Amino acid sequence: MSSLMAQYELTERRRRRVAGLVVLAIVAGLGAWLTVPYGIVLILAGQWPGWMLVAVGAIALLGCAAAIVAAIRMRRPVAPQSRPGKPNPGFDEPVPSQDPVPGYSWGGSSFIGSP
Repeated sequence: MSSLMAQYELTERRRRRVAGLVVLAIVAGLGAWLTVPYGIVLILAGQWPGWMLVAVGAIALLGCAAAIVAAIRMRRPVAPQSRPGKPNPGFDEPVPSQDPVPGYSWGGSSFIGSP
């Protein structure tokens, strides 16, 4: 049971890290979206702080991209992958239907044309 709880805690920590990276990516992207256009306007007006805003926006954009890539790389598949030469344990197991409501092909369902 302790290994199950350890795996659960590891999954929760990973989920929190991914959520934190997504929030960081959103904040960095928003910062880039706000600073770069205003910096370009200042550059066109001939003011030197525009260059600083464009540089800060470019760094924020790089941080946004890095956070997105790190979040994608950190995310792990839910099902364990089989090793080369070893069978996947869940391959031959039957999977029940997720929808308990039967369809039209269900025998005796008294749909159209049934007595």
